Amino acid sequence: MTKENIRSFLVVILKIILIVFLVLTLNRVMMPKYISENQDGRITHEFYRSAGVDDVIFVGSSTVFSGINPQVLWESQGISSFVRANASQPMWISYYMVEDAVKCNKPDLVCIDTTFIKYGDDFVEEPSSRKAIDGMRLSGSKIQCIKASMGEDEKMLEYIIPLFRFHTRWKEFKWEDIEYAWYNKPVTINGFIEDNDVEAAADKELLYTADARDISPKNIEYLKKTIELCQNNGIKVFVFKMPSHSSNWNDDFDRQINDIVSGYGVDYLNFDSLNDDIGIDYNTDTPDGGSHLNSSGAYKFSVYLAKYLKDNYGLNDRRNDTSYTKYWNKTVKKF
Repeated sequence: MTKENIRSFLVVILKIILIVFLVLTLNRVMMPKYISENQDGRITHEFYRSAGVDDVIFVGSSTVFSGINPQVLWESQGISSFVRANASQPMWISYYMVEDAVKCNKPDLVCIDTTFIKYGDDFVEEPSSRKAIDGMRLSGSKIQCIKASMGEDEKMLEYIIPLFRFHTRWKEFKWEDIEYAWYNKPVTINGFIEDNDVEAAADKELLYTADARDISPKNIEYLKKTIELCQNNGIKVFVFKMPSHSSNWNDDFDRQINDIVSGYGVDYLNFDSLNDDIGIDYNTDTPDGGSHLNSSGAYKFSVYLAKYLKDNYGLNDRRNDTSYTKYWNKTVKKF
């Protein structure tokens, strides 16, 4: 090869590198940063900071990231955990969150919230799906998660290269889009998002009013797949429903879920039945009339949950393990 050919080859390589760098930079600049709003869009990405010290993984919807505080689990029982939940997260996205977590570092226990299992197979909420999926590292799990979650009008390429989806965001551009293009500021506590608002529930007594109906085939499939994935990897599983004061549930959902999971020797618990034991007061412990827990409600539930998990699943207390304390000493926030 002549010097001229080598020079031409190097020029081509440099141009390719420059194009790739520009695309990656534009990707990072144009993607929403979720710093000052919609902070659940940061949960998936922030998981990779703690993947090496997560003994427990929680998956579910917004009731989970607002209602389970890993810092409280750590301080009360030495349980190291991460909440891989997003707004309106269906069972199929939860499955791939678990699959991805297992590939990073096999946890001891996976806890699956079923609050969102009541919705049908055709459920698609593109903004929420994007917030969950965009932060995933590129892998087979991410590709399959996209396939399982996309609506008819969505395109795979727009998930792989978000620039194609968010190229018009220049109209709402903020300084944080530049500031955090390459630096990812933590905004959650291992997936927990603080909410100190208070809006009391209107009704004192919780009555379920949702119509009885079968849980959809896709939800059943992915609940089973999640349990099987865990058990095939020697991971314990706990299936539960977050406590809330929402009437959008019925006792038959509990029966169906219990029938499914009991076949795997897995326990299911609807924490609505334990509100009094937990000490939740829906006059003060909810930001939205009972659908979610606020930070005070999350504290009460997390103290109770930590002891429940410790007693029933034999989790290790990691507070004397330097590989864990090093991480948590940096992560803990003062309340």
